[in-house]
Amino acid sequence: MDKLTFASLFFNAANTPVSAQFDDIYFSTQDGLAESQYVFQEGNQLWEKWLSHSREAFVIAETGFGTGLNFLAVADKFQQFQVEFPQSKLKRLYFISFEKFPLTSSQLSEIHQHYPQFATLSENLTACWQPRQNGCQRYHFKNIYLDLWFGDIAENLPQLGDLYNGIVDAWFLDGFSPDKNPEMWNEHLYQQMFRLSTNGGSFATFTASSRVRRGLQTAGFDVKKRKGFGKKREMLWGEKSLDAENQSPRYPYFYAKNENVEDIAIIGGGVASLFVALSLLEKGKQVTLYCKDENVAMNASGNLQGAIYPQLSDDDERNVRFYIHSFDYALQRLAQLKTEVEFEHNLNGVVLYAYNDKTAKKLEKMAEQTDDETLFKLCSADELSEKLGLNVPKGGAFIPQGGWLSPIQFVRNGFAWLVTKGLKIVLNHNVENLQFSNGNWQWQTDGKMYQHQAVVLANGHTLNEFSQANGIPLYPVRGQVSQIPTTTQLQKLKCVVCYDGYLTPMAKSGTHCIGASHIRDNAEIDFSEAEHAENIAKLQQNLTACEWTNDIDCSQNLAKVGIRAAFRDRVPMVGAVHHFTRQKEQYANLYNQLRRKQAVENAEIFANLYMVNGLASRGLTTAPLLGELLASLIANEPVPISEDIWHNLSPNRTWLRKLLKGSTVE
Repeated sequence: MDKLTFASLFFNAANTPVSAQFDDIYFSTQDGLAESQYVFQEGNQLWEKWLSHSREAFVIAETGFGTGLNFLAVADKFQQFQVEFPQSKLKRLYFISFEKFPLTSSQLSEIHQHYPQFATLSENLTACWQPRQNGCQRYHFKNIYLDLWFGDIAENLPQLGDLYNGIVDAWFLDGFSPDKNPEMWNEHLYQQMFRLSTNGGSFATFTASSRVRRGLQTAGFDVKKRKGFGKKREMLWGEKSLDAENQSPRYPYFYAKNENVEDIAIIGGGVASLFVALSLLEKGKQVTLYCKDENVAMNASGNLQGAIYPQLSDDDERNVRFYIHSFDYALQRLAQLKTEVEFEHNLNGVVLYAYNDKTAKKLEKMAEQTDDETLFKLCSADELSEKLGLNVPKGGAFIPQGGWLSPIQFVRNGFAWLVTKGLKIVLNHNVENLQFSNGNWQWQTDGKMYQHQAVVLANGHTLNEFSQANGIPLYPVRGQVSQIPTTTQLQKLKCVVCYDGYLTPMAKSGTHCIGASHIRDNAEIDFSEAEHAENIAKLQQNLTACEWTNDIDCSQNLAKVGIRAAFRDRVPMVGAVHHFTRQKEQYANLYNQLRRKQAVENAEIFANLYMVNGLASRGLTTAPLLGELLASLIANEPVPISEDIWHNLSPNRTWLRKLLKGSTVE
């Protein structure tokens, strides 16, 4: 995992922050806020553009987040706009910013103290500020979305991909001066800016450098000058012409884009459905949830306790990046939701116990790869014992920000809260025989016809009951979680401990959860006494010499059986549902087409049919980001993850990997 380098700064005589890396000030010594408003807001004529904007979302991109002053100023202005014009079609602001050397949360707080008018925005930002790795991290401020792309902008801009072609309405061309930061100010940046800008989109920058002006003109922008801020004589601004010839979207052959829709049905009643519904509602969509059970959270999301932590690996860097992004995003979402939704939780950390030599070596390798003790820290036996509150004879690792929550409380209360936000829920409703007709997905239940513009399949292991999911290699995994009454010793357990299973601290009910059995290709839901005994045995066998495991009482046979859905490559699938039969025909000669550099057509998909599935045992960690990603795809708005990661989540990845190798697909 590429480790981020944080900014090194100091304050000059005027109390202005200065970058030690670039030997340049972050903003004007005269008046940083006034400079930001003059150069970027007025330079891009933001207020005027907002008044006439024809879409629900406005997108700003910025080169160099720095202290965040530009973001705070424009977010505050957008909030004012929404108050003054509540009937405006414009409802959401996306602020996409790139930062190679992020400041720390404490540095941001210190600088933001000079701008008390932004106190609430600053507090919300610094509360969840966790630069951890290269790539995108999305932060929410109600109708304002901040996408921070950490790392080198030259590497990150291409990762926005063709989904972003023509989507940026205004650029804040900031960053340290061209003389101090020549690596950023180059033709590659200007070309990417032009590709990403909408026709009529603008840019503004504090510099009047002739080299910058020529580079922007060569890229295709109409470049103009205006009076500079303060003592600066001139600054540049410009536009992409309304009739500019855009680069044709070269969507990867494995992805095709749907049209925007307003009325969406979600099938399924678990944590994945919850977060899809949340993100869609936030984007102004009409959402109806259909659940075949008498209540939501009846399956795998119905456990009393569930652990939340990233699935780190010692052999797949891209998967690790996905799970770390998911974990950080989930922590932010949970922090926001706990003020609205009541659920039992405790984020006191998660212990990964090195119960044998193989596990110990794997944990050591994971520590080398992550190289971030705020995320993952190797610990001795004494250190783990202190964190657990109970003695263990071996060491392992600790994930400080992990923990547990009650899925059944969270999902049920979360859905109840979303109902107050406009969600419609239909229970005891089994959707069968989906058909697309006249621009709508339709089905009949009990003689009544139902129809919606779009459908999201979030129905776990029953996905393949829909014919459109043909070819998706999902398999069910039976998991039985045991519940045991607490003991005098177990009451001391302070955090989740994972081994070849897991044990949770005591819930308010006075019980602990021990999990879970793992039986592939099994969807039976009856209680198993053998699996119950096996859960207890694993705990006692893997935490040998721990006397506190010996007086566990499992005689009550309390357990919850859930059927999880999984894929062999250990990551979920999310996005448009792909047409397996048609793609086998489309790509029968894919290997040779690519070898000969021939054109490849875009993948055939089912119009406005989407899925999110295969969350396996990491649903609490991944569902928030997957829900936001899917809602963004449906709304055709910026997605919160790099292109290489979300391509790896594509629903047709398994058969395309075979076709790319020249293998046949059955």
